[in-house]
Amino acid sequence: MALVIGNIIALIASLIMVYSGVLKQKKKILYFQTIQIGLSVISNLVLGGISGAIINMINFIRNILCYKDKLGTKEKIVIMLLATILILKFNNLGILGFLPLISTITYLWLMNIKDVKKFKILIAGTMFMWFIYDVTIKSYTSAVFDAMTVIVNLVSILKIKK
Repeated sequence: MALVIGNIIALIASLIMVYSGVLKQKKKILYFQTIQIGLSVISNLVLGGISGAIINMINFIRNILCYKDKLGTKEKIVIMLLATILILKFNNLGILGFLPLISTITYLWLMNIKDVKKFKILIAGTMFMWFIYDVTIKSYTSAVFDAMTVIVNLVSILKIKK
């Protein structure tokens, strides 16, 4: 039953994430992404993905700071250290449990890339890590959306090259 409930919550979170992708105002995007992240925390907890829940809680805070224009270098360092300490303490999935941490730290420090191709590579790479993690915790609905995000970004990169 937990598998079904966790995947339903993950599906709702994924649909909200897709919706945020069509929005044009950064504040609205961050608002809906924050709701999506909150639902992802719940989904990860239901499915036993402690690392994902921790990282999503930290990303929830990151988005609030970004929403309030308070995400500077000092805040990024605190977020990175907090995430690392919590994952080292609570990770329950071995090496695969570190994928959300690696994804988040990578995205956190490179999210200001101006080059669209490089930014799409960043998104594809970080989402691929989440895909592996989501399959591991049996969050299949999230994994489908992760895979679609990777594919769409890779196709987009190929189109940009032409």
